[in-house]
Amino acid sequence: MAHFVRSLFAAGLTTLALSTVAASGRAAESDDEDSPSAAESKADDSGAEDSGDQAKGEGEAAPKAEAKPKAEAFGHAGQLGLRAGVVLGYRMVLRYDNSPYCAAPNPAKEPGDQQKFCGYPAPLSLDFGLSFGVLDFLEPFAWARFGLAADTHSDQNPLVLIGAGARLYTMSDAAIKIFIEPAVAIELESGRGTPAWQTNTPVYKKDVVFHLAAGPAFDFHPNFGAYVTGGVSMGVVRALASSLDLTLGIQGRYP
Repeated sequence: MAHFVRSLFAAGLTTLALSTVAASGRAAESDDEDSPSAAESKADDSGAEDSGDQAKGEGEAAPKAEAKPKAEAFGHAGQLGLRAGVVLGYRMVLRYDNSPYCAAPNPAKEPGDQQKFCGYPAPLSLDFGLSFGVLDFLEPFAWARFGLAADTHSDQNPLVLIGAGARLYTMSDAAIKIFIEPAVAIELESGRGTPAWQTNTPVYKKDVVFHLAAGPAFDFHPNFGAYVTGGVSMGVVRALASSLDLTLGIQGRYP
């Protein structure tokens, strides 16, 4: 009987041990099966986060930087221009024998002994120009200059010049630009006929005047600006005469 009980107890212990081992094996297998799923789930979560970050980054990068406004251009191409200026000048004259006197004649001297070279402030005059911008840097113009008073030194009526020329600009599309201005004109005024100036029978010929000036232009608006020029105007027919000119002016343009 005691032997039977011991055998039964041993069989129970064996069965319990086998059940424990089997349960441990099943738990290990369950852990092995769960591990890939967890990794996959973690990978999926990580991928979703990366995709969200990438989409967020793309969303943030999507708006493009605002383009800087283009600088306003001030070229004169295609524009019709009208300008007006005030001219201050200093006139220098080297006379021929039959040129008008350039200073009040000395009655004690013979006509051939009168003053040959003179320098004096020129009467104030007005400049006008009608131009067209063929290119931004090239602006041909028709030109006129009218004296506001007679030239009493040479006994001439107020100056009248009619001519043509062109302005050549550097930095032509900038608001502040530099130009040179070559031109040629015909001088048309006649003498006043004052008796004291007639002793050498002066000839007031139509003169050819060559003009060259340069200066800055200031365009405050594509259709409006101002300018300053310094230059020289030289006549060669009536006498060797030159005028050093300073001109202050404004210009309007359309369109």
